Amino acid sequence: MSRTIDSVVEAVAATLVAVTVIITCLAVFYRYVLNAALGWPQEVGGYILVWISFLGAYLASRQDKHVSFELLVAKLPGGARRWVSIAVDLLLIGYFAILFKTSIRMIGTVGATNIETIDIPYGVFMAVLPIGSLLIVIALVIDIVRPCKAVDHS
Repeated sequence: MSRTIDSVVEAVAATLVAVTVIITCLAVFYRYVLNAALGWPQEVGGYILVWISFLGAYLASRQDKHVSFELLVAKLPGGARRWVSIAVDLLLIGYFAILFKTSIRMIGTVGATNIETIDIPYGVFMAVLPIGSLLIVIALVIDIVRPCKAVDHS
């Protein structure tokens, strides 16, 4: 199941990167070739970048690629190191649970309002907050559970 989620997130992220490239090329073409700048590409591109960032954060979590400072933790014995890792993951789960709840409330308040430059509701772009939060929580839970399963089967 987690591999399926990973594949879907990778495909969506790659598609959004491609869309960003197309939007940027379109904006450059209109501005410098047609001499008629479009108003929406910068705003839409910025919102898409937020989507890419959250999806990328999930993928980085799944691949254990986030930057971390392990100087102190690396000096701890194996069991203590594992407990510190679990504690950090639990704190992050708490943070993303709060972000999930707050973003749902925020979308309910302003999500139907259109963005400034084009008739697309803010909610379309803001949806990444609860979706990304949920994905990252899934990645963190997998990170906590995976080593426990490995120990059980040994």
